Amino acid sequence: MKSTLTTDERTALARLEQTVEAGVDVTLAVHEAGKALAEIRNRQLFRDSSASWEDYVSKRFKITKRRADQIIAFAGVHDALQEMGTQVPTLSEKAARPLVGLSPDLMAEAVTEAASSPEGVTAGSIRKAASRRRKAKASKVPRPRRFKVPGAVVTVTFNRKGNGSAIDALAAAHRQAEADLEAQADAA
Repeated sequence: MKSTLTTDERTALARLEQTVEAGVDVTLAVHEAGKALAEIRNRQLFRDSSASWEDYVSKRFKITKRRADQIIAFAGVHDALQEMGTQVPTLSEKAARPLVGLSPDLMAEAVTEAASSPEGVTAGSIRKAASRRRKAKASKVPRPRRFKVPGAVVTVTFNRKGNGSAIDALAAAHRQAEADLEAQADAA
């Protein structure tokens, strides 16, 4: 195949390709940093040098706890997508943030939807796709239940982790109230 690029264009192409490679290398380095930070945090390997995770990352890496947690979350999203066979090797840490907290299946759905959008896989298209999945997920939380009992109205508000019934929640609240009354009686 005969080259149609001029010498200047070949030089420009080589320079631009180096820039792209450097960007890809940075993304991979952030992924590795996130995995390393996660292991340090999970195994509490900082305990000889710092009293807390927040203190450790601040002193050692001059980043906030929030930033360290974002980098760790990116590594988790990246790994989850790779395990599912979703190939997004150049997905930036910022673009991956909206995927944090979604199940691996929902992550893959969001990335697939973003890839099929007119702009392709961008931070904006991923944010929109992930947002749709969060809304669908959030709508599964049962509505609060109100019970009118003599002298009171009892409201049971379910959280996202709650998967029991209103009866289970009321029974647990009843047990807690009895324990609180016993503790008050013992203290008096």
